Amino acid sequence: MHVLSKQAIYDKHKNVAFWEVFLQDKKTGRYPQNLDPLKATSIAVDLLVELGIYKIGGGRLVFVNVPAIFLEASMFDLIPPEQVGIELVENKSITNQTYEAINILLRRGFKFCIDDFGFERIDYLPILNKAHFVKIDIKNSPYDLLELKEVIAIVKSLKKGAIAKNIETEEDYKTARELGFDYFQGNYLSPPVPLKDTRIIAYLKGTLFNLYKALKEGNLKQVDDILEKDVGAAYKLLKFASGIKKISTLEEAIDHLGFDNMVKFAIIIALSEMFPKGEEKEYWQKALYRASLSEKLAEMYAPSLKGKAHLVGLFSLSWQIFGQDPKDVTSELGLDKDIQDAFERKPNELSFILSLVELMEEAVDNKVIEKVAKILGISPEKVQSAIENAKEESKAIVGEFS
Repeated sequence: MHVLSKQAIYDKHKNVAFWEVFLQDKKTGRYPQNLDPLKATSIAVDLLVELGIYKIGGGRLVFVNVPAIFLEASMFDLIPPEQVGIELVENKSITNQTYEAINILLRRGFKFCIDDFGFERIDYLPILNKAHFVKIDIKNSPYDLLELKEVIAIVKSLKKGAIAKNIETEEDYKTARELGFDYFQGNYLSPPVPLKDTRIIAYLKGTLFNLYKALKEGNLKQVDDILEKDVGAAYKLLKFASGIKKISTLEEAIDHLGFDNMVKFAIIIALSEMFPKGEEKEYWQKALYRASLSEKLAEMYAPSLKGKAHLVGLFSLSWQIFGQDPKDVTSELGLDKDIQDAFERKPNELSFILSLVELMEEAVDNKVIEKVAKILGISPEKVQSAIENAKEESKAIVGEFS
């Protein structure tokens, strides 16, 4: 089991200057064995956006470990450069495309840190002038103390911040200060703080394949149709789009992000590879049923609210799926006030539709159906048909996409 954690990086006055986020094995506290760095970065970026970067960093820069190949995917188009720094790791094959990707990110305002820096690393030298910081492991450095002091002096003469990592004892800290480091990181100063279990937000496996197909065909309308059927993927997408404005429907979020960012979004969830199982899958099917039935009732009662009603039904089981109150989820996602009001049970058409769905879910008998039909001013047969179709659709979607 993996967990996203953060660890403070301190300045000379023992104030938190930056944060670093990374994945750990929940049991051992170490970097997960056999986890590809590219996948680890994708999961970390995904959870950063989900949790809220400002909440994690408190206004300070949050560094993410990034292998060079990840830069070429331009995933960082989806996160703010003023809040996130890039710590370059796993640089076995830096190419011309890598340099160009770094230049693009620098122009956007991202700060760069080179991990495990050393002048003997020839591949690092061409990007040293582009970096703002270098990080050196004081316990596993190839230099003796005198050489290390010279390296730090050269780095600082180039106006790069020098970060000492792996400070485990008071002696390590004193040594790092004497050597001239500007910043300090390690368990002696503060251990990593767990932020979130990486399993929390999953999605249906088949979503990925259908999403790729739709994007290959350039069909954003089909993308909308696919994501409407997957509460986890819909949550992730709306989280990426949150903060831009109050969103009413998935279609609005997709239109705002545009085709290129939707391709990047698909790559991120592909690398995450988190799929629902067991009881969680049952809740997903129930959420899809609610979404479908809410949309069908809205179509008969208030057609202009179909898209919003779908989202209300989809996220109505957020407690069971995400461990969060639906009203908190919709607030985080920046969904519009009508949807938020529905989850706060304020009187509006959406909360009314949701209450009808819940009523029929608890007791689907002829009396309840007749009562709902009378309220909506339609025939009981139409209500019964909506229920049956919603059940069939939700069951088919989970069966097809899992």
